Amino acid sequence: MKFLSAFYSIIIFIIKRLFILTESFLFLRLVLKFLGANPETLIVEIIYKYSAVFVSPFLFIFPNFYWKGYMIEIATISAMVGYAIVFFVVIQLLKIFSKN
Repeated sequence: MKFLSAFYSIIIFIIKRLFILTESFLFLRLVLKFLGANPETLIVEIIYKYSAVFVSPFLFIFPNFYWKGYMIEIATISAMVGYAIVFFVVIQLLKIFSKN
């Protein structure tokens, strides 16, 4: 039983770290899009390319929003909220199963 509890603790720890990494990556994309970063520069291109995988399920749900000339990419915000909900549900399920 103690082994199983330790296993769930490790899994929860890893999932929380993945959540922080994913949300930080998406937030970085959001800031770069907001500031109008040049997508042809290497680092921005890499961030856009790899974050597009996470954002693509949320594309075209809502249109992008422009505020004082700055674009706010709603798909990225939707992705951040959507993944937060998924991670929360997964963590709660793991906590339930770890008690049994």
